Amino acid sequence: MDKTSQTSHRENVKSRITSGRYVEFRGLSICKINDFYPLRTGVKYQVHSYFFSELYEDIEEAINKFFELRARIARKKLNKES
Repeated sequence: MDKTSQTSHRENVKSRITSGRYVEFRGLSICKINDFYPLRTGVKYQVHSYFFSELYEDIEEAINKFFELRARIARKKLNKES
Protein backbone atom coordinates (compact mmCIF):
# COMPACT_ATOMS: atom_id res chain seq x y z
CA MET A 1 0.00 0.00 0.00
CA ASP A 2 1.23 3.49 -0.85
CA LYS A 3 2.30 5.46 2.25
CA THR A 4 0.42 8.55 1.08
CA SER A 5 -2.87 6.64 1.24
CA GLN A 6 -2.26 5.33 4.77
CA THR A 7 -3.77 7.21 7.66
CA SER A 8 -2.92 7.09 11.34
CA HIS A 9 -5.35 5.71 13.88
CA ARG A 10 -5.80 9.27 15.19
CA GLU A 11 -6.70 10.54 11.70
CA ASN A 12 -9.12 7.64 11.26
CA VAL A 13 -10.86 8.49 14.55
CA LYS A 14 -11.11 12.16 13.54
CA SER A 15 -12.52 11.22 10.14
CA ARG A 16 -15.17 8.96 11.68
CA ILE A 17 -16.25 11.62 14.19
CA THR A 18 -16.49 14.37 11.59
CA SER A 19 -18.58 12.11 9.32
CA GLY A 20 -21.30 11.60 11.92
CA ARG A 21 -20.14 8.38 13.53
CA TYR A 22 -18.60 7.55 16.91
CA VAL A 23 -15.65 5.50 18.11
CA GLU A 24 -15.73 3.17 21.09
CA PHE A 25 -13.07 1.29 23.04
CA ARG A 26 -13.93 -0.87 26.07
CA GLY A 27 -16.69 1.41 27.33
CA LEU A 28 -14.95 4.67 26.32
CA SER A 29 -16.49 6.62 23.46
CA ILE A 30 -15.95 9.81 21.49
CA CYS A 31 -18.42 11.52 19.17
CA LYS A 32 -19.68 14.83 17.88
CA ILE A 33 -22.61 15.04 20.26
CA ASN A 34 -24.50 17.36 17.89
CA ASP A 35 -25.01 14.38 15.59
CA PHE A 36 -27.04 12.68 18.33
CA TYR A 37 -28.62 15.54 20.32
CA PRO A 38 -29.60 19.05 19.27
CA LEU A 39 -27.50 21.67 21.08
CA ARG A 40 -27.98 25.41 21.03
CA THR A 41 -24.36 26.36 21.64
CA GLY A 42 -22.31 25.30 18.62
CA VAL A 43 -20.40 22.11 17.89
CA LYS A 44 -19.41 19.94 20.85
CA TYR A 45 -17.42 16.73 21.04
CA GLN A 46 -18.06 14.30 23.90
CA VAL A 47 -15.62 11.90 25.49
CA HIS A 48 -17.55 9.55 27.75
CA SER A 49 -17.07 6.44 29.87
CA TYR A 50 -18.39 5.08 33.15
CA PHE A 51 -15.74 7.11 35.03
CA PHE A 52 -15.45 10.26 32.88
CA SER A 53 -17.67 12.49 30.75
CA GLU A 54 -16.76 15.84 29.25
CA LEU A 55 -17.79 18.08 26.34
CA TYR A 56 -15.17 19.86 24.24
CA GLU A 57 -15.44 22.62 21.65
CA ASP A 58 -12.09 21.69 20.08
CA ILE A 59 -11.92 18.33 18.31
CA GLU A 60 -8.16 18.02 18.85
CA GLU A 61 -8.57 18.47 22.61
CA ALA A 62 -11.31 15.83 22.65
CA ILE A 63 -9.20 13.37 20.66
CA ASN A 64 -6.22 13.97 22.95
CA LYS A 65 -8.36 13.14 26.00
CA PHE A 66 -9.85 10.08 24.25
CA PHE A 67 -6.39 8.66 23.53
CA GLU A 68 -5.15 9.52 27.04
CA LEU A 69 -8.06 7.61 28.61
CA ARG A 70 -7.81 4.81 26.04
CA ALA A 71 -4.17 4.25 27.00
CA ARG A 72 -5.09 4.21 30.69
CA ILE A 73 -7.83 1.60 30.07
CA ALA A 74 -5.48 -0.55 27.95
CA ARG A 75 -2.78 -0.43 30.66
CA LYS A 76 -5.29 -1.50 33.33
CA LYS A 77 -6.28 -4.52 31.23
CA LEU A 78 -2.64 -5.47 30.75
CA ASN A 79 -2.00 -5.18 34.50
CA LYS A 80 -4.98 -7.45 35.25
CA GLU A 81 -3.68 -10.09 32.84
CA SER A 82 -0.17 -10.12 34.40
